[in-house]
Amino acid sequence: FMDLLEEHPKLLLSKASVTHRGKNLYMQAPPVLEEMTRSNLSLSLFNLMGKLPKDIVHVNGMTSKNDQKTSCLRKLRVVFKGVDGVADMDTAGGA
Repeated sequence: FMDLLEEHPKLLLSKASVTHRGKNLYMQAPPVLEEMTRSNLSLSLFNLMGKLPKDIVHVNGMTSKNDQKTSCLRKLRVVFKGVDGVADMDTAGGA
């Protein structure tokens, strides 16, 4: 999921931190939070989200536009297809 945030043409987020329902799934900073959430990188997003077939995650990261880096916050709807009648993972951005 972290790779998808960096590679998705509409997101292109680097140094992303992710929360779900107020729970820190992965935090880039401060270093103590990064260390505390680093083990979540080896877990699936589906499991981290409590095996919900779809829900919202909040992502904070850096994006570049016209060679300028800016901080941004995105609310993303994540749908796991193949779970409860849905097939493949799909993400859609929203404000």
